[in-house]
Amino acid sequence: MTNFLTDTDAPINTLNGRVALSNEWHARPLLTLPSPLRCSHMVCLRGETSLDERREQFAEFCESQGQSRPSKDSRHHSVHVGNCLLKWEGHTEADSYTLLVAGNAEPPFAAPAISFLDAGMRSKLVDQLFLGVHIEVICGDESPQESRQQRVRALLGRQDIYGGSISDGEGEIWSSFRLDAEGFSRIVIIDSELSEARLSRQVQRVLEIETYRMLAMLGLPAARDVMGTLGELEPALDAVIEQIAHRDADPALERSLERITRIAAKVEHVAAAHAYRFAAARAYNGIVERRIAELKEVQRDSAPRYTTFLQKTLMPAMRTCEAAERRTQELAQRVTRATQLLDSMVDMDQKKQNQAILESLAERANLQLRLQQSVEGFSIFAITYYAVGLLGYLFKSGKSLGLSINPDLLTGVTAPVVLAIVWLSVRSIKNRLKR
Repeated sequence: MTNFLTDTDAPINTLNGRVALSNEWHARPLLTLPSPLRCSHMVCLRGETSLDERREQFAEFCESQGQSRPSKDSRHHSVHVGNCLLKWEGHTEADSYTLLVAGNAEPPFAAPAISFLDAGMRSKLVDQLFLGVHIEVICGDESPQESRQQRVRALLGRQDIYGGSISDGEGEIWSSFRLDAEGFSRIVIIDSELSEARLSRQVQRVLEIETYRMLAMLGLPAARDVMGTLGELEPALDAVIEQIAHRDADPALERSLERITRIAAKVEHVAAAHAYRFAAARAYNGIVERRIAELKEVQRDSAPRYTTFLQKTLMPAMRTCEAAERRTQELAQRVTRATQLLDSMVDMDQKKQNQAILESLAERANLQLRLQQSVEGFSIFAITYYAVGLLGYLFKSGKSLGLSINPDLLTGVTAPVVLAIVWLSVRSIKNRLKR
């Protein structure tokens, strides 16, 4: 779809915004010419070039030919250049150029539509060519089907041709799916009873099929690259998981976690690097499938159908892209599960270590408590010893003063009492501290 709103455009709820939305329905006008006609269609990948730069290049060409420039932010523009009807169209990642010229060359394909284009522009397009298609729309006749197929084989220069009836038998399409010396494929459309409008729509469908099938095929090299990368990452992940399963042989979980983190980073990089290409391939393939259905091709005689050959090649390529994308997602999920498992195991080990530390601290605390209790017992005896000693000096002093007492007897009698008093005092102090 066209990016019809820019920073300077009005919001959607304004008149200009509504007009821009309405114009989207007319964003891809058809080129129409009555048959017979010839058509050349070229697709050039944009690469590092922006859409604005391509539009400006086409605008400069239009001005050099005395034609109007494309409007700002437009994605399509049609002009008459000499005998050609030329349309430029900007796609998401490529630009297409379609030329129509009335009449057929003699013989057909001897002078394709691109030969009527300015030599400089023609050379530039051929140098940037990603896809090229020449179509010759010839008028049907009453000759037998076998004679018409022989004529098509002569025009395409191949014995193996693919095609059938289209538009409820009002026309035929034929191609060999081979490239000529300039890298263009050739298609013959036989117009038996097609109206000009219906012919234009069928030509447009064929061009879109040819364009989007090749753009969809860009996903195949990416899928093969992804498959190769995953083929290296999966064994590495299996090795880590095996270590987890036999952790007694390798107790270093942190090292395993570091390895699986690197694998996860690579998987995420692969997924991010190719997500756009696989999504684009799905979208392009969807367009091709819809256009094939709209073509309404029916087999003629024993010749294989044009659309059958397309699907025979395109479908396996798309399945490969889907398999690569699915395999990437599955590997990412496996990595996530393995990472979670490792995190749980590392967390469990840390908890065990913390538990061991706490038990060690508790044991040390118990030991200190026992030592403290022992020290307290010695302290009670020490205090009692010194207290009894002081009392002994007191009793001796009393005897020296003339008191009729036995210091040794009194000292022996008071010793248990002092011991009990000291013990009760210490216990009272401990109880107050506990509270």
